[in-house]
Amino acid sequence: MNVKNLNQLIQATVITLTLVAVCQELEKPEEKRLWHGKVARFVPYDFRLPTMERIKEAYWNPYDSRILVPEAFGVGWAINFYALLERLRLIGQDLSEQDFLMPGEHMKEVLTHALEAE
Repeated sequence: MNVKNLNQLIQATVITLTLVAVCQELEKPEEKRLWHGKVARFVPYDFRLPTMERIKEAYWNPYDSRILVPEAFGVGWAINFYALLERLRLIGQDLSEQDFLMPGEHMKEVLTHALEAE
């Protein structure tokens, strides 16, 4: 399977999961539609308007040790970069949320040092 076919397969899967999630919500009575949940009890979806709190909770959440968390908007998972960097033992190196959001020389130094240590 080449890259083009793989991309097409991923796109078809995402479109299918999105349609199933929307149909799942539309089958419910209007007062019971939450517009977030799981497709096939496994794949998370959330079609509510994203808030800064939910975006931050998905992409930079020091209170959740999971690396893959439900997306703030859409179907599938997001990467909790705090948990990822903590697992790579880079958080204890004075790496902050600001360093992640606006990478600069400090981020480069920390990552270079971490790669050299391996």
